[in-house]
Parts: sequence; C-alpha cells; structure tokens
Amino acid sequence: MNPQVRGRSGEIGTLGARAPPPDRLKTPPGSAEGVTTSPLTGPPPGPRCAGERRTTMTLRDLVGALRRQWVVVLTAVVLATAAAGWSAATAAPTYRASASAFVTATGQSAGTALQGSQFALQQVGSYATLATSATVLQAAANDRALGESVADLRRRVTASNADGTVLVTLTATGPTASDAAALADQVAVSFAAAVEDLGQQGGAGSAPVAVTVVDRAAGTATRSGSRPALVLLAGALAGLLLGGGAAVVRHLLGRRLATAEEVTALLGARPLGVVAAHRRAAADVPAGLAEPTWTEGYRTTRDALGLVSPDGPPQVLLVTSAAQGEGKSTTSCHLALAMAAAGSRVLLVDADLRRPVVASRLGLEASVGLVDVLAGRLELQDAVQPSLHPGLSVLAAGRTPPDPGALLGSRQMRVLLDAARQQHDVVVVDAPPVLPVTDAGVLVGATDGALLVVRAGRTARAEVLEAQERLEQGSGRVLGTVLVAAHPRDVPHGQLAGAGRDQGVQRGWPPAPRRAPRAATGAAPQRADTAPAEISPGR
Repeated sequence: MNPQVRGRSGEIGTLGARAPPPDRLKTPPGSAEGVTTSPLTGPPPGPRCAGERRTTMTLRDLVGALRRQWVVVLTAVVLATAAAGWSAATAAPTYRASASAFVTATGQSAGTALQGSQFALQQVGSYATLATSATVLQAAANDRALGESVADLRRRVTASNADGTVLVTLTATGPTASDAAALADQVAVSFAAAVEDLGQQGGAGSAPVAVTVVDRAAGTATRSGSRPALVLLAGALAGLLLGGGAAVVRHLLGRRLATAEEVTALLGARPLGVVAAHRRAAADVPAGLAEPTWTEGYRTTRDALGLVSPDGPPQVLLVTSAAQGEGKSTTSCHLALAMAAAGSRVLLVDADLRRPVVASRLGLEASVGLVDVLAGRLELQDAVQPSLHPGLSVLAAGRTPPDPGALLGSRQMRVLLDAARQQHDVVVVDAPPVLPVTDAGVLVGATDGALLVVRAGRTARAEVLEAQERLEQGSGRVLGTVLVAAHPRDVPHGQLAGAGRDQGVQRGWPPAPRRAPRAATGAAPQRADTAPAEISPGR
C-alpha cells in the first residue's frame, strides 16, 4: 500500500519508512565532496560577490555585441550616410582660381644679376609669405571695394612656392568662377606693388627684385569639393564606427543577459540548457506538438541535470526564476514532460500558490490540489491527477490561501515532498519567483536543489545574482540555470542536431479525457472547461 497523507486532525502524518536522501547536494563549500565537473556545466563557479561581473571583453564578446546590436549599427550607418549625402547635395559650390607671379632680380651687370638671382631664390619663400600679409590683402580689399575684411580674404587666399623656383602661386576661392579669378588677379597685382614699395623704402632708389604677374587667373577657375561617392563612403564609415562604439557601450553597460556566454561570464558556469525563442504566440504552443527544435532545449536540460552530482540527478527539483514572467512555469511543464518521455515517473507540483497556471496549461482541474493536501482536506494520492502524457502526474495548486509562504515553509510541506519521493522517480516543483516573494527561499531547503530560469533580454544581471544569493541563504543549492527565449543563432548546433528525440511518447494530441481528483467529502469535482494543454513560453 502506498504511503498516504491523511489530515483528519489538520496535520500530515508519517508518509513512509524511507528517510529522505542524504544532503549529498548540499555539501558545504570548500569540502572535497560534491565538487564535480561535467562536459555540459563546466567547473563549479567560484565565490562571487553580489553585483560582481566580468569587465573584460574578448573578441567573441565584441562580435556577439555587434551581432545582437545590429539594429543600432545599421541605424547609425544609414543616418550618417544620409547626413553626408544631404551635406554634399546642399553645400554651396566653391571655385578655385590661381595666378602666378615671377620674382626676378633688377641688377644691370652680369655680376649684379647673378647676385640678384641668388637673392631672389633665397628670399622667394619670404615673398610668398608676404603675399598673404595684411598689407597685401588690405590693398586688394580696397581695390575690390566689396567691404571685405582682411580676415575674410585670408580664409580665401593662399600662396605657395615650388622648391627651386622663383614662382609664387596665388590661389583664391569664391562662390563663382569669376569672383575667384578676380580675387586671385587682384592679390597678385597688390603683391607686386607691395614688393616694389618695400624696395623703395630701403633708400636704394629701386627694389633689388621685382615681381611680375606672368599668369592671370581669368579662365582658370575650376569647381572644387569632394566627390559625392567619397563623401557617402566617408559617411558610411563614420556611421559604422559610431554604431559599433554604441553597440559595445550598450553591451558593457547593459543590465540584462542575452546569451549563454553572458550567463557563463556572470556565474562561472554554462547554462544547463538553452531554449530558443518560439516564433508563435503564447497560446499557440501545445505541449505535445511543439517543434522539436524548441523542446530540445528542455531535453538537453534534463540530460544535464543528471551530471550535476556524482550521486545522480536530483529527485526533488525546484524550478524558479528571479522575477515574474520569465518562463519558469513553461520550463517546469516541459522539463517534466521531457523526464516522463525518458521513462521516469514524474510528479509536477504547482507550488506557485499566488499565480498557479500549471493545471490550466495542462488542461487539468485547478480548484483542488496542494493547498487541500496541506490543509488536510485531501490525501496526496487523491489530489494527484494523471496528465495526458504517460508517466506524468500533476499536483495542482488549488485555491489561493491567505498565507502561501507559511504553507510552503511548513513541516507538512516537507513531509509531503518526502512522500512524493517514495511514489515517484522525480518531483518537479514549480515555485514562485525568488525576488518578489520569499516562498521559493523557504521551500528550496526541502528540495535537492533549484534550477534558475533566465529569460534572454529580460532578466537583469543583478537579479540573477540576488536570486542565487537568496536561494543559498535558504539552505538551498542552485544546481544551474536554463536560458529561455534565446535567439536561435545562440542555440548550440549539437542541440539542433539532436532535435526530435523522445517525440514518439508525445504524439497523439488531443488525448483521451482526464480524470478529476476526488474531494475529501467523496464527491468528484467538476471537470475543468479548459482546452487541451497548451504550454506557452511566456511564464
């Protein structure tokens, strides 16, 4: 006869002679026992302080950040290219024109001419500087009579001299070709006059050198400016750099976990499983008909749980998450299905007494269950419902009690879990999230360990660390994590190759009608009006 939970007096009695398994999964840190390394989970994480995370960035992290933030990078490239194109299209045209002045000696004799030529060659650099001096530019501005200042002309006029020559090239820019040519010619004339005036001020009667304008700027003006193709290319490169920098900054400062690599860097151990995000809406994922590529992540998690301890997989497993809406209930249901598909007798317990969803998702009666057993109104074997999947039984939550935390932390709950060990190979407990309430913290001590669900793109780094710390403070052990709603490209290729295992057990949807549990009075509760089990990836 199976051990029973009887509560006629309001308490749960002894449920079996078999003692709970030893604390093989709760070996104190630092001891030799319990320290394992598996090919799936890697070495156990070292001690970490709350909020600590890796700050270095590898090349793989960089590539991953750019890949995940491709929208940011692409937006920056498009905006920068568009801005460069708009700037090139709306910029006013600029023309350039050049005039040339020849510096010669004024000596009459051969010796004097030779000395003058050498002098001109030596001093031509100084004369080039003189061409853009305030004296020359002011004279040119006065002759143009356009009200331009010396500063305005200095921005538009340049002078240069080719090495080994006595030619000074004067280049001017302007909004039109004629304006640029006129300015270059005017500066050349003013330059020649200034050189002559300086020579006469020396008292020798004539300047040692003379400046002659040899090439006029008229007719030489050309339109200047960058080519549109180069402008667009420069804009695209600038956008790529800016977008890449923004993506890296967002990665380094990001609060939320997105990939298995980030979970590994934070906790020091790889997730036990990675579940891809589902392409369909939450209500469109029936438990027995979901795509193998999606449910394979749960089977991988099931297999990895068998390697977390040298003594075998945990018999009573608590599944929880840091916050609400991160997929813990979906993980509990599909993980229990995967274990049952492997031939285990599995009991799925809905211990989320505040927001129970397991029974409704599996199409079972939700009004009676765990609360009724803990209150002594039902026996355990009568509250457990067979599911529509071979090997899987369900203990629904029942009606919400006034104080769920007190019930879950009671001695009755521990005795119930001990009895469940006797009757089933594996007990999966869907617990409330860790951070909003204390239920999971008080319940984890009665289990063999906790599986922490992390939702890609939603769960914050600090939340994971705090949840892990609270579970460990409750005399529990975090066996590992499972990353759900991950991008398909982040799912291991080997996991995709193994898709389709255990599918034969889950065929035949919809199944035969279910059996409702008996109430304490002997009357059977009404059958639920829910649709066949549809397990969504949303919680």
